[in-house]
Amino acid sequence: MPQSDLSRRRFALITGTAALTQLPATAATNPSASEIVTRIKTALGGDWPTNGLDGFKIGKPDTPVTGIATTAMATMDVLKKAVQSRLNLIITHEPTFFSRQDSPLPQPIGGGRGRGATPPPSAPEDPVYKAKNEFIEKSGLVIFRLNDHWRTRKENDLTTALAAALGWKNKTTGEQMFYDIPAATLEDTVALIRKKLAIRGGLRSVGDPKSKVRRVMLHPGLMTPAIMWANFGKTDLLIAGEVREWECVHYAADINSAGEKRSLVSIGKVVSEEPGMKACADWLKTIAKGIPVKWISAGDPYWRPL
Repeated sequence: MPQSDLSRRRFALITGTAALTQLPATAATNPSASEIVTRIKTALGGDWPTNGLDGFKIGKPDTPVTGIATTAMATMDVLKKAVQSRLNLIITHEPTFFSRQDSPLPQPIGGGRGRGATPPPSAPEDPVYKAKNEFIEKSGLVIFRLNDHWRTRKENDLTTALAAALGWKNKTTGEQMFYDIPAATLEDTVALIRKKLAIRGGLRSVGDPKSKVRRVMLHPGLMTPAIMWANFGKTDLLIAGEVREWECVHYAADINSAGEKRSLVSIGKVVSEEPGMKACADWLKTIAKGIPVKWISAGDPYWRPL
């Protein structure tokens, strides 16, 4: 038996594709996925180019909506929970199929391949891609990505919702992503972050554990070196979803080696965006009245040994 076929069968068993059936159609009066998305576009405004990140990724837009699930990332666990809850329109912040554009062929990092590197797998032939695609189609799901337009919403829900999840409300005057918090050590602040966001092993911190933290900057998602360098001097602690390690992490380490008590915490890109997508679910309840809406967390996939 070919290895690819064996892997696909194993993955199908794990995901339960054979056990789950398509969600039953709703009453004809229920709006379609396309109609719900039209409401979203109207409410958020702006341009929606066909080549942008946002848009339908898989499924039939004319499908009547039984319910809506929001999530930072449409993992298999999230999709299974959505089916179990009869939610067939999935609004996801991040890609479903493992590449920036959800494209059939993942793009090589950096726009090219290094010497001796193997080309990326063709997604339609990849057993994980194939099984996930089959699960979505058999379950009658429709997946719509909402990234750019949710991120640029003037209320900045990704940041404010993350702050609220951490229990921080004192936004620094005139600053969008800065918060003044009760003074605590970095060690205690990191413990609070881990507990409030239910992080298992994906949190990493750089800095003196005993240093005092009074002002933090929140940056859900990817924080670029330019953003970090421009703001590190304004705060005691930068909290990012993810960073490029060889630039940001060691920059923070060298700052501490030079005697500056400034810290960096990376909590994971998806984890950092989950509170914002929970806020998205609350917002969608005002857009899709009468349709069940639920946030489903993708969670922290990492673990650490005791």
